[in-house]
Amino acid sequence: MNTQVEIYQNQDKLPLSESLIERMTAAANAAIPLVSKLAVDGEVLSQLELVEVSIVDDETIAQVHVDFMDIPGATDVITFDYGEIVVSVETAKSQALEYGNEFERELMLYVIHGLMHLAGHEDADPAEAAVMAQGQESVLAEVW
Repeated sequence: MNTQVEIYQNQDKLPLSESLIERMTAAANAAIPLVSKLAVDGEVLSQLELVEVSIVDDETIAQVHVDFMDIPGATDVITFDYGEIVVSVETAKSQALEYGNEFERELMLYVIHGLMHLAGHEDADPAEAAVMAQGQESVLAEVW
């Protein structure tokens, strides 16, 4: 199956240009085969025709976080196994500043992070998180 990624801007706090959305969509689609090569047990990515990425504000992702995970507060990325990735543009902006990264790169990292989750990677355990981080940085470097 040839999985496709579509990215939607569902916020107006930090409007993103159409050209940035197009660049991110192209990079995400280029990342699919690379992430697929890194897939582990529990992956669902190969079974999905479409992965939808919704770029939202902190208020929206905080609501999703509490509704689906019972965890209060905003977060960077939430991934659903049925092929939806929710990304906070405001968290990306603040984390980019904190870590000295380019905002657009940080936002793209979150999309790849979500794809890595769909490829079966988890980040709750420090050792698994390290493997996941290495993989997503490798993919990011190749597509961005």
